[in-house]
Amino acid sequence: MLSNYLAEIWGISFVAVSLALLINQKYLKRLFAEAEDDKNLFCWGAIAFVIGISIVLAHNIWVKNWQVIITIFGWLSLIKGLSLLFLPEYAKNWVKKMESQQWLQYALIVMLLIGLVITYFGFTA
Repeated sequence: MLSNYLAEIWGISFVAVSLALLINQKYLKRLFAEAEDDKNLFCWGAIAFVIGISIVLAHNIWVKNWQVIITIFGWLSLIKGLSLLFLPEYAKNWVKKMESQQWLQYALIVMLLIGLVITYFGFTA
C-alpha cells in the first residue's frame, strides 16, 4: 500500500536525519551557515517542492487515521519548497531566528519520535 511505503520512507528519513543532527552538532551549524547562500536555498526549495508535489498528487488522502500524516507532510513539503523558491529572504530570516533557539534540540527529539511512530505504522499497519 502506498501509505505504508511513504510512511516507511518518511519515518526512516526522520529517524536518520534527526539522529545525525543530534549526534553531530557540527552538521546543524553547517546547515545554518549554508542557508545564507541563495543557491542552496533554491536547490533545497526545488527538492522540497518536487517531494511535496509528488506526495500531494499521489497521496492526497484526508482520512481520520494515521495516513493523513503522510498527506500533511506532503503539503508541508510543498509549502516549504514554494516558500524557499519564492520567499528566500523570509526563509533566511527564519533560519537566523531558529539558529539561536535553545529548544532546537527538543525539536529534533520530537522529530525522532515522530519518525519512529511513522516507521512503526509503515511496517505494521
